[in-house]
Amino acid sequence: MNMNTVDSAKGRLKGTYIAIMIPIGVAINYIGGIIASSLSLPIYLDSIGTVIVAAIMGPWVGAASGALYNIVSSLISGNIMASMFAICNIGSGLIVGYMARKNHFKSITDVIVATVLVALWNAITGAPIAMVVYGGIDGNAGTNLMIAGLNAIGTDLANAAFLARIPVNLVDKGIASVIAWIVYKRLPDHLKTLNGSTIEK
Repeated sequence: MNMNTVDSAKGRLKGTYIAIMIPIGVAINYIGGIIASSLSLPIYLDSIGTVIVAAIMGPWVGAASGALYNIVSSLISGNIMASMFAICNIGSGLIVGYMARKNHFKSITDVIVATVLVALWNAITGAPIAMVVYGGIDGNAGTNLMIAGLNAIGTDLANAAFLARIPVNLVDKGIASVIAWIVYKRLPDHLKTLNGSTIEK
């Protein structure tokens, strides 16, 4: 078997995994979001699928899965403006995906770093989007409670929308990152390179 045949087979295999993993990521995000909303949890749970797919398949596949979730969920809810939150999920996928590709998603320290980076990205991008889409207040009980508290002590709505999202996202993205890390660590070695990384000896 020549190298071209081997490369072609690998390409088809990765294409198959991409076709499978993107909708799985969308479904996990959607289910997580429904659970958080139904139980009025103070977190979102709608990026777990994005982070899992990014860790396994790499940054762009993870980002695509996250963006598709936000588009689908906004269409289902009838609020197409909410699809703007795809920017948050795209960033989450890129951050974790590139960390995994560079073999920096292997230890608990890596998970903490990923959590902080993803949480900050989501707070920075999510706050102005929430201002546009919802006037600063969204459907998350935890975020809204903290926004109300910050407003009560004199913080303006824009700053309150940002500050409130930091602790919420640290918990939310921490859960997503830990789950993705556990899933990734349990993969067989030949699947750990689907994200473009190399197995360290």
